[in-house]
Amino acid sequence: MKKVVTVVILVLLLGAFTSYAAGLKVGDKIGDFKLSGALDDKEYSLSSPEFAGKVVYIVYASSSSADDNDHVSDALNANKDIQRLKSEKKHVGLGIGNEKDSPVPNFLIKSISKRKQKKTGAIILLDPDFIFGNIVGAPHKIATSILVDKEGIVRYIYSGKTPMENIPKLIDLIKKYSE
Repeated sequence: MKKVVTVVILVLLLGAFTSYAAGLKVGDKIGDFKLSGALDDKEYSLSSPEFAGKVVYIVYASSSSADDNDHVSDALNANKDIQRLKSEKKHVGLGIGNEKDSPVPNFLIKSISKRKQKKTGAIILLDPDFIFGNIVGAPHKIATSILVDKEGIVRYIYSGKTPMENIPKLIDLIKKYSE
C-alpha cells in the first residue's frame, strides 16, 4: 500500500511540475485575456485597439517585483528608434500588475500603477486572479518580460530581472518586428 501511495504522490508532483513548466516559449502564440485597466477600469485584451496589430512589450510583476525591470523601460524610452515606433503606433508598452501574489492593498497597487503609467507611458492592467500569469506560465512574485509581435507570437520572454546584456537584443527585436 505504501508503494501505491508513493507512486500516486510522485505522479501528482510530476504532473504539477509539468503543468507549471509548460509556460510560453519563444515562437509560441500567446493566449488572449481580458483584464481591467488599473486607472480606468476599462477591459483590455491583446485584441483591443490599443494593442492590436502592434508589437507589445509586456512586463508582468507583483508589487514586490514592480521595479525589477525599470532599467529596461528606461532604455526603451531613451532609444530614438523605439520612440519613433511608438509615435508611429507600431510598438506599445503594457504593464500587468499581479494582484494575486501581492500583500499590498489594492489602493497602493493603483498608486504604483499610476506612477508606472506616468513614467513609462504604458497602459497598466491588473490581474487579481493570476489569469495572465497562468497564460504565460509566469513564476509567482517574479517579474516576467514578454515581447509579442503583431500576430501574437512570443519573440522574447524572460522571468526575473532582465540582464543588461539582453536590452540591445530586445531593442533589435522590437525594431525587427515593428517594421
